[in-house]
Amino acid sequence: MIRVRQAVTEDVDALTAMVAAAFADDVGWTYMFGLGNVSAMRAFAHALLVPRVRRGTAWVTDECTALAMWDRCSPGRQRDEDHEDRWAAARVEVGEEAWRRITVYDQAVSAAGPDRPYWYLGVLATHPSVQGRGLATAVLQPGFQAAAVDGWDCWLETSAPANKAFYAGRGFTTACDIVIPDGPPTWWLRRPA
Repeated sequence: MIRVRQAVTEDVDALTAMVAAAFADDVGWTYMFGLGNVSAMRAFAHALLVPRVRRGTAWVTDECTALAMWDRCSPGRQRDEDHEDRWAAARVEVGEEAWRRITVYDQAVSAAGPDRPYWYLGVLATHPSVQGRGLATAVLQPGFQAAAVDGWDCWLETSAPANKAFYAGRGFTTACDIVIPDGPPTWWLRRPA
């Protein structure tokens, strides 16, 4: 049986390393950071993870080998100050060229995003050594349940064509193109409420 729990602060270091390993050759992350830029990937993963741990919207397996980071999103909602401070620190760590590509990617994704409240799957990661064992599907479930309580759709974006089939098998049946200037083909995927 796969045990899933909320991520806690003590998990952050292990999870940022795991996410960097899982996304080492991801098309979107390679666009933003370049191939093999592990320190930038860890800094980015850290900035994404810490606020979600604090809000209780990051779920992991007990061994921290799989992780789903979710956000409850409403159009026009402001980010909290702590989150902005973490992004400023990440910007220093990833460097200005990577930061420029992150900004281009984020702006394109935001512009094409849903115009109603939704649950956003920001990151789904499984360590490469344990992929294919159902861990990702297990850590998705708490986010699906939270979205069902709200009656909201779930959304995510991906630049990996193979991910479209994986997510279709988990109910993400609608795909919308996102144009990333000078970037990879990318899609918003929707799982209806």
